[in-house]
Amino acid sequence: MHGFEGTIAALSTPEGVGGIAVVRLSGPEACSIIRPCISRTLLEPNRALFSPFSHPESGELIDETIVTYFKAPHSYTGEDLIEISCHGGRIIPGIILNCLYITGARPALPGEFTRRAFINGKIDLTQAEAVADMIHAQTEAGLNSARTLLRGRLSQELTEIRQLLTESAALLEIGLDFTDQDIEIIKLKDVERRIQAGLKHISSLISSYKTGRILHEGARIPIIGRPNAGKSSLLNAILREERVITSDIPGTTRDYIEERINHSGYLIRLFDTAGLRETDDLLETAGLRKTHELMLSADLLLMVTVSKEETEQALQLLKQQDRPAIIALNKKDILSRKEINAGRSLSTPEIPVIPVSAKKEAHIRELMDLLLNTLKKTYSLNTESLTISHLRHQNNLLTAKKSLKTAHKALKDSLSSEFIIHDIREAICALDDITGRTTSMDILNHIFDQFCIGK
Repeated sequence: MHGFEGTIAALSTPEGVGGIAVVRLSGPEACSIIRPCISRTLLEPNRALFSPFSHPESGELIDETIVTYFKAPHSYTGEDLIEISCHGGRIIPGIILNCLYITGARPALPGEFTRRAFINGKIDLTQAEAVADMIHAQTEAGLNSARTLLRGRLSQELTEIRQLLTESAALLEIGLDFTDQDIEIIKLKDVERRIQAGLKHISSLISSYKTGRILHEGARIPIIGRPNAGKSSLLNAILREERVITSDIPGTTRDYIEERINHSGYLIRLFDTAGLRETDDLLETAGLRKTHELMLSADLLLMVTVSKEETEQALQLLKQQDRPAIIALNKKDILSRKEINAGRSLSTPEIPVIPVSAKKEAHIRELMDLLLNTLKKTYSLNTESLTISHLRHQNNLLTAKKSLKTAHKALKDSLSSEFIIHDIREAICALDDITGRTTSMDILNHIFDQFCIGK
């Protein structure tokens, strides 16, 4: 708690014009700090009270407010916490904050309210991160996934894994105490069973990372194809605005352009890219390099073609990619029925072909639905399922899995229990880093510095 002592105050609602604003005050001196500013001499816990708010020195009326007191430990931070609801705008909340600073509060640091909730045991680190995820959620899918973490689902899962590993280490330590006696105190099968169960749980969480990342950060979908296939026009049609400059001149798009769209509650990140072709142009070559990089990091590839021949070539290219793909046969408005049917005949369950017209905005909705359904099928985008979405969680789980695999091999090779216990303890430490039991101060600072002031 060093460096985070005292009673803090901050604006918890966004700055600027609004109907109301909420100023938050938390710490051991919260009641005594606000008392000179309000007419109430005694605040009642969990009850909103009307009170004029006045300057503590001049007595000048600043605003008529609603004051709500949450008594420790039954508050968000686990400390005495007071929320002052006042009129919005830039002036009144600022004056109220200055009054609280005069009477003894200090300005809160970014994320300090949530940090105090973590320090005081109200939430663990995964739940603290979920608070930030909820604030920054861009879609309902991301919000629902963050709610799952805030309810403590990941914490519960990690606690169960930790219990299995702790029992394994304890059984082995008991065996060490009786190594001088010719009796079997433990069954190594019991230890192995617990280690394997821990590995299974950890592997399941690791495999959920891509799904969790898509739910929180959005699905990365590059729009690729030859020059003049209509990639930029297709992006404009999806966005329903002239976001990208289009031209009949090949190579107009030199660098990629990213746009985000909320489709049926899921975040889709579309990238308009440079056309795939051989070129000596240095700028276009640089753009093509970025296109290939985007393809490698994509969650789904959207290839745009304008003929059966291009579609056949696209299929050959996409079959070499280790990710789902869809082909949009563009310019349906000028293609003959025969050409459209020929392109559609190449469609497969793995790589479907859908005719569209970017110019006429035809079948764009069907294309977006197909994109989303393919993502759901490939990545099991169920917002109620437990997933991880933070790279920090993924890295620690990978560390825990590696240590447990080493422990399992040592057990199979009949190595001394000390080696097995050491590896199990390393796995436990990696899990504890996720929940915040043993997380370093640098990591804590990095996490809470990302929060806004007032949360």
